[in-house]
Amino acid sequence: MRAGTLTESIDILKVQVTTNEFGEQFDQYLPAFSTRAEVKSVGGGRVDENNEIFYEYRKVFKVYRYVDVDDFDRIMWKCKQYRILNIDESKPENSKTITCELINQ
Repeated sequence: MRAGTLTESIDILKVQVTTNEFGEQFDQYLPAFSTRAEVKSVGGGRVDENNEIFYEYRKVFKVYRYVDVDDFDRIMWKCKQYRILNIDESKPENSKTITCELINQ
């Protein structure tokens, strides 16, 4: 992998499960660390699902292989959160390719 292609800064958000006084559990995503990545757009569009407009945009983030990321984490890029769908690791390229979709809020 070429370092010159890692032009975007992304944040990796790790899940933290918190419990309130009533015993309810909530997932809270907190920033764990920042890293550099190559970002590519895979596609997307606007879909009408159950009379609700849903934007499904997919991105591919390419990072170094040592970056500690798993399927339960989220990626923050340009003030938008992305859900991780797939992580492919390549030893010859020393990289991880992370396929994500935009979380609609």
